[in-house]
Amino acid sequence: MRFALIGCNDDSLRIVRAIAGSGVHSIASIHNADAFREPLGRLAPAAVWSDNWESLLVAEQADAVIVTSHADAIVFEDQCRKLVQANVPIIVSHPIGDSLFAYELEMMREEARSIMLAFAPRFGHPAFERLARLIEQGESSDIGIAEQLVIERQLPARDRASVLRVLAQDITLQRQLIGQISSINAIGAEAGDASLSNLAVNVTGTSNVIGRWSVGPATDDRTSTITLVGSRGTAVVTAYAAGRPWSLRVGSQQSEFESHDDGSAAIERLQRAIAKSDSPSDWESLCHDLDATEQIERSLRRRRTIELRRDAQNEEGAFKGIMSAGGCLLLVLALLFLMVFAVVEGFRMPMIDAEAVREMRESGEAVPRMHVLLRLWPVYPLAAFLLLQFLLFVAKKSKVASGDTPPD
Repeated sequence: MRFALIGCNDDSLRIVRAIAGSGVHSIASIHNADAFREPLGRLAPAAVWSDNWESLLVAEQADAVIVTSHADAIVFEDQCRKLVQANVPIIVSHPIGDSLFAYELEMMREEARSIMLAFAPRFGHPAFERLARLIEQGESSDIGIAEQLVIERQLPARDRASVLRVLAQDITLQRQLIGQISSINAIGAEAGDASLSNLAVNVTGTSNVIGRWSVGPATDDRTSTITLVGSRGTAVVTAYAAGRPWSLRVGSQQSEFESHDDGSAAIERLQRAIAKSDSPSDWESLCHDLDATEQIERSLRRRRTIELRRDAQNEEGAFKGIMSAGGCLLLVLALLFLMVFAVVEGFRMPMIDAEAVREMRESGEAVPRMHVLLRLWPVYPLAAFLLLQFLLFVAKKSKVASGDTPPD
């Protein structure tokens, strides 16, 4: 296959290395990846560096595109939209961005029936397949019924961006084992901290297995420890940096996995997806994973567990939501107009017969007038209706305040 590259980071370099070492695949062109010119020039010397990324929309230019977010966010989002709409198969370095943009791409992908796969280190590793089998076996497994999935991450850099990026990837791995994330709770850091060096996250899924995640310093060549706690024992996967096989300990039995190439596995998944173009996509679930990750800030700020909605997002639902909001806005504006009109007319027009008023003025008699509060009667029901609309905001603020206040 001929690949094109848009953007680059350390994760997508894994796929480029797999392509360079395959002997059957190649990089045809590179775009928006100047920061990685030296390693890419070494791995793909025949690739064309070009600013004309629109040429990728033509099928003859490349069979698939590897997409990574880069500095120009507006151009990057436009690239993703047009590639998906043109039905170009793409591998996206996860996380792609915020959940709103990911949902937008999912709507386009579903309409165009295009192929869009997410990639991150460890996706598809046989260690997670082994843990999934232990969970599925239930009581008959070597560890009994699975109860907890604990991921302890060791990172050399624990700045905010690095921690959240790795957390987004691990939440996807947790979701594949314990089901769709239904709630998330973050502790160990403040919402505005520049670093999340001691962040810990608890999640629940649609299964009975609870997920726990934490980050710590890298003290050796381990990158993470994944522990599946069962009713009769534990299964511990120790993940190491590239070049060293992972190990699995179930009870007292220790074993090692064969060397696993994340990049080659991603290419094989893409080839299978292209061969089975009608296969179901996992992208909507990945959108939910990004949504769960974004709730970390909210959980830290409120210091509480955040429940996640799992409504399917589609273009029809988004359209109905926009139209409902627009209709409510028009109704409020119309009521405001009527209220202003009633006030103006109430001061300008007396509630009395015009002929009688003229006769009284000609005779020099005083013209009786209704009290101004009575003349403004149309305002009262409209004002009551508008005030009732603000009760929801008052109730929300009261609920948040009660939830943020710790018990005595």
